[in-house]
Amino acid sequence: MEQITNTSYIFTKDPISFQFRHHDDTFLSLSTSYRFINMQPYGHGISLVFEGGSLTLAQEGRMFSYRWQGKGIEVKIPIKGRWFGIGELVNQHWDLGRVMIQLSDFLVSDSNPIGLSNIISPILFSDRGEALIVHSPFRLGLNQPPNPRDDLPDYVFAEEIPFDQRPPADIKGNGDGQITFQGDNLSFDLFILDDPVSAHRRVVQEVGHPNRTPPLELFGAPVWTTWAQYKDQINEEIVLDFASQIITSRFPYQVLEIDDRWQTTYGDLEFDEQRFPSPQKMIEQLHQQGFRVTCWVIPFLHPKSKAGMEGAEKGYLVRNQAGEPYLVRWWQGQGFLLDVTNPAAMIWFGKRLQHLQEQTGLDGFKFDGGEAQYVPADAVLHTPGDSRNRYSHAYVDWISRHYSLCEVRTGWQNQTAPLLFRLWDLWSTWGVENGLKAIIPATLQLSLTGYPFTFPDMIGGNGYFTFPKNKFLRSLINRVIIPAIQRRKQEAAGDEDVAVHASDVPEYIAKKAEFGWPDGELMIRWTQLNALLPVMQFSITPWQFGEECADICRKYAELHLKFTPKFEELVKHTAKTGEPIIRPVFFLAPDDPTALDCDQQFLIGDDLLVAPVLEKGARKRDIYFPPGIWRDHWTGEVYEGPQTIEGFPAALDVLPIFHREA
Repeated sequence: MEQITNTSYIFTKDPISFQFRHHDDTFLSLSTSYRFINMQPYGHGISLVFEGGSLTLAQEGRMFSYRWQGKGIEVKIPIKGRWFGIGELVNQHWDLGRVMIQLSDFLVSDSNPIGLSNIISPILFSDRGEALIVHSPFRLGLNQPPNPRDDLPDYVFAEEIPFDQRPPADIKGNGDGQITFQGDNLSFDLFILDDPVSAHRRVVQEVGHPNRTPPLELFGAPVWTTWAQYKDQINEEIVLDFASQIITSRFPYQVLEIDDRWQTTYGDLEFDEQRFPSPQKMIEQLHQQGFRVTCWVIPFLHPKSKAGMEGAEKGYLVRNQAGEPYLVRWWQGQGFLLDVTNPAAMIWFGKRLQHLQEQTGLDGFKFDGGEAQYVPADAVLHTPGDSRNRYSHAYVDWISRHYSLCEVRTGWQNQTAPLLFRLWDLWSTWGVENGLKAIIPATLQLSLTGYPFTFPDMIGGNGYFTFPKNKFLRSLINRVIIPAIQRRKQEAAGDEDVAVHASDVPEYIAKKAEFGWPDGELMIRWTQLNALLPVMQFSITPWQFGEECADICRKYAELHLKFTPKFEELVKHTAKTGEPIIRPVFFLAPDDPTALDCDQQFLIGDDLLVAPVLEKGARKRDIYFPPGIWRDHWTGEVYEGPQTIEGFPAALDVLPIFHREA
């Protein structure tokens, strides 16, 4: 068996210290105040016994395992070189050593104050080929800031903490330069491989990959959804008009998603008769027009819903310590939470979804929510796990076993699920702070951590209200205006559980660029980027920004169809091998520093290079060509890598694409 090379171990007593060294550097260090008792050989390693627990350290081939049994212990790893992994962040930087995450629970999250997002994995890679997989619940500190906040809320509304602070970039080098793991019964594996590509492949062997594909038609014509364009102000007339606009504007289409507020009450899984008087006829009409139809589903139930009351009576809801249904806060107010760890509850949930399909003709569902963050720390579940993250895993696992024409937006150890995973709701902005520039690094981090079937939500973003930069105005909105809107909304609805949401922004500012609505240029550049990702999803209509925007966006929606056979081929290959569809350019040059730093280009397989324009007003960009001969998709001109061409021309209607010929 191949052994780890260039490694050594140092163990000292009084005080206890253990160091694992790689490439003549200390890679991992452990220190503890627990009193040392003894040390003895254990298989391929050693067992250290302390007054407060025991630690087993073992090596097998290129894997080094660490198993601590006992109360809280802390391990530190110096940040040397570049680090990748974790998954999706709000402020989505590529090299994780360039951000600062204060020590906190590693938890699948929605709108998390430190920046963890919906699909995360306890996996980290270095550019030297080291990889870590943590198997136990833990707290993570990553290049921790010098003055961590001790008042972080569990959940933040929109931009209460600005996106560029979730997590903040380490511009001045103030972070502690360490990756910190802390937890009870801490368990992880360390792999020492030759480069980050081989490390990724070993990780996929460990975590698994889908052996089936999502429906291949989802990788073809764009999905259209009502959410960003209409928010929760939808009804039957609006849905049919939306479909008519898509057809009249000559855009390709396949699935139409009916998003928030189709239900009578959250959780009841019945169409609101006032908004949708004849849902079956509406869906029949959409079918006749060539659409497949899905609707938005969540695990939250309004406390006064029929399903909420039935679920409470039958014990199908997450409970508090008193045994009552737990009232949790979510983005539309307060509600009960379906206990997805209860098999009987999921049979009940599944039967109601089946009944809805039989009554209306729906083809599938958009499954939203499911983040562990919504499970309170003291909640009682039917099947307790070692972490709240098990809630997210159970939710997605159940969906994967029962549905295929669907999407999910959360994930925890669900790498084997043959589902489409959606990134978090992006704002209609240009930057890495939850805008357009976040898409490529987020997609690549998910590819690296074992999620090959992902897509970046809606083209152009969600059109959410953007908070002003001015601190006084931001404070005024958060402390005065939002509470006032919420009081009026609760009084009008006679419902104390409702909350303020993006749809509550007044119409006269809701669709203005200065308050968060995209403009034509952003729509075009976003469409171009998304055209060469596996799945496209529109909501904000390109034609509202003029004929030029509509024409260019249509051109790239049609270009996506031309590349669909390539995506289908790669999707099938991924189900056999686990190799990602969308890859970092360093997959072709793992030792090239320029390739390792390249976070705004990507590969499709190994033979397509895509370099979208992501700067407002730009008509050119620098392009790095990895080793090989690359032919321009549009001009046929050939370029030899590795090299960087500065100022490569890219007019508003041009997406730079290159085919590898050798």
